[in-house]
Amino acid sequence: MSAVPPPPPPWGGPRAPRAEAAALRRARLRRRTTWLLVTAPVVLALVVLGVKLAFLAPVASFARADYDAGAHRDAAGTYGSQRTLNLVEPWKAHFNAGTANARSQDSWALYDAIDGLDRAYRLAEGESAEVRCAIQTNLSLAYELSGDDDLGYAQDKADELAAVEAAIAAREAGLPFDEDVLDPYGDGNEVDPEKLRQDVQDWYEYAERSYATAEQVRGWPDCGESEQTPEEEEQSAAALQRLQEKQQQAQESQPENQGTQGENGETGEDGDEGEPGQGDEQSDASGDGGQSQAEQEEQQRRQQLEQQNSEAREQADREEQEYRELYGDEPGTGGEPEDGDGGDLPKNW
Repeated sequence: MSAVPPPPPPWGGPRAPRAEAAALRRARLRRRTTWLLVTAPVVLALVVLGVKLAFLAPVASFARADYDAGAHRDAAGTYGSQRTLNLVEPWKAHFNAGTANARSQDSWALYDAIDGLDRAYRLAEGESAEVRCAIQTNLSLAYELSGDDDLGYAQDKADELAAVEAAIAAREAGLPFDEDVLDPYGDGNEVDPEKLRQDVQDWYEYAERSYATAEQVRGWPDCGESEQTPEEEEQSAAALQRLQEKQQQAQESQPENQGTQGENGETGEDGDEGEPGQGDEQSDASGDGGQSQAEQEEQQRRQQLEQQNSEAREQADREEQEYRELYGDEPGTGGEPEDGDGGDLPKNW
């Protein structure tokens, strides 16, 4: 008689624990994978933030060193790299980069300075009035420097126009003249005095608008809401007066307004209220035929422009000295920001 095989183990026998253990392991693995996928972006963001914060202070130190050394364009580039690093106070990088660009007084850098400081002002909406006043002041100074740059270019163009008109008048009078003035490239194409006069008009208008914008920015309410010392209030009033005078200078220097100045006795071209001795010189010159009326007018215009150039240079020197006496040459740290956060706050220059 053959042996009967043993029956299979009932459900829940020795094989069941192994299957349940495998299922539990798979469930734990799925949970771990889910948690990893959920938390990985957060961990990555924290790591990136930590790296950024760690690099803020060294980057600011490099920028500060360039700023102190007078390499303002290099400092602006280094400060600009902090735009994506400083997530806590994002306005600082734009303010520092804009201030450094403005200090360079480079024509192209001034555009970047204005853009950066304007951006800083908008990002600092929730900051204290003192912080916004500092940004406001530097933005106004950047517009003023841009106006100075435009005014200087306009004056150079005005000198060129005066030389061209004097050469044309001399040629018409049969007198010696410099041919290079009329044909600077020697290709037979003479300078168009009307086009040159329009260039002078345009650049003086650019300067006038820049000064007007600088004055408007000075009038924003933030500095009035901040705590200012009597000396700072005096400096602000002097800045407004200076901007108004520069606007007037740019406006009066425009060729379109030159004809109306004689009525006020400012140029001495129309009447008896000009500079002493000019009427006698004109009478002598016209009496002996040595100079035409056009030449005399151009000579007076050039003298006036030279005087304005000299006054502008003297004013610029006084302003620079005032800035140095009040604020110093080095970028400061300001009152609100902390030195160690990688966001040095250069003083208003």
